[in-house]
Amino acid sequence: MGVILASSVIHTQEKYLSDKFDINTVSSLSLFLYEHTALLIAKDQNNKVIAAESFNEADQEKVVDTILESDIFNRDIPTAFFIHNSNFSLVPGTLFNQSFLSTYLSFAGKTENIAAFDTPLESNSLHLVGSVDFGLYQKLTKEKTSFRFHHGAASFLSYCFKSKTNLLNQEILISWHDGSFYLAGFSKQELQIFNRFEAKDRDQLLSYVFGIMHQLNFNRKLCRITIFGDTSTLEIDQEWGNLYFKNFRLSDPDSNVHYAENVDNILKSAAFETRWTII
Repeated sequence: MGVILASSVIHTQEKYLSDKFDINTVSSLSLFLYEHTALLIAKDQNNKVIAAESFNEADQEKVVDTILESDIFNRDIPTAFFIHNSNFSLVPGTLFNQSFLSTYLSFAGKTENIAAFDTPLESNSLHLVGSVDFGLYQKLTKEKTSFRFHHGAASFLSYCFKSKTNLLNQEILISWHDGSFYLAGFSKQELQIFNRFEAKDRDQLLSYVFGIMHQLNFNRKLCRITIFGDTSTLEIDQEWGNLYFKNFRLSDPDSNVHYAENVDNILKSAAFETRWTII
């Protein structure tokens, strides 16, 4: 059942439990941490989601403080952390060396007082290198003995690669959530560009899309644009998209997440990971 624990303009926490939920049957956790929001997924030994919590606060510090009060999060069980931020780099598998994570991140931003990590993609042909502030790393893992970190883009990228055989010759996929979006540009089913942008409104998002299309020499009449996420917050709908693109669609990803009864109410969340995760 869905239980609203608290609600205000800047503070929202929701918890969804299966009808027969028993906290002792939780065998793994996944935490997807954005700037102002977070999603906590709890699975049983059959890899089925039996509980979920969503968090919305004024800033990330308050989000984390609220998460640390969660009885589900505080279970010492294997936990996967997905950190959404702008400090990441995509490294070809042929060039990747685990010892050089900080070097790869030096092209993206901060390299001091961080914990760096990587996620292999496309059968190790690419590595998504990410990081988290070391203080936050310590805070999240203080009570954990088994954990792994991934950059937040890992799930979206894995979905893009899984779907690439169905892509057109010119394709842009966008995942929008919490004031920012990931953009993947594919030409002839091969990834050409990937980045993260912040957008305050639909005009700002549109300007980024036009800039990427120009960079890739894409044609507005041929390129397909697909946007995932709660686009209503940007006042983006099908009619708006049709004004600018011949092939425009708003979509939800195919789901590889299996829910116990009633927990699937979390699907009303705009987070991409409610439907698709890399693990």
